[in-house]
Amino acid sequence: MLSPNTFQIVGTILIFAGVVAILAGIVIMISSVLSRQSQEIQKHAARLSSKGFTEELSGALGNAGYLIKELNTMIQSSRGTGMSLVVIGIILTVGSFILLNLKP
Repeated sequence: MLSPNTFQIVGTILIFAGVVAILAGIVIMISSVLSRQSQEIQKHAARLSSKGFTEELSGALGNAGYLIKELNTMIQSSRGTGMSLVVIGIILTVGSFILLNLKP
């Protein structure tokens, strides 16, 4: 039979793991939007699209559209990873609270 101390230790570890997962998910979601690389890609895409409008280069405009679409895909996949970590963290935290409130 498991002792009450075992439940407390496991519950504490799960709370810690849940909080770490939530924080990591939030950091990933924020960093995907604010990353230097994504801002740099957005600047280059804006330059390409303006070049396409002024010089009537349909290829440059098409490449800028593709670049923006890929950037959105990259940000969405990072958001998905971050959101998954937040959900897993919430599940771990709630599960640990339930585990700690059990009276063996």
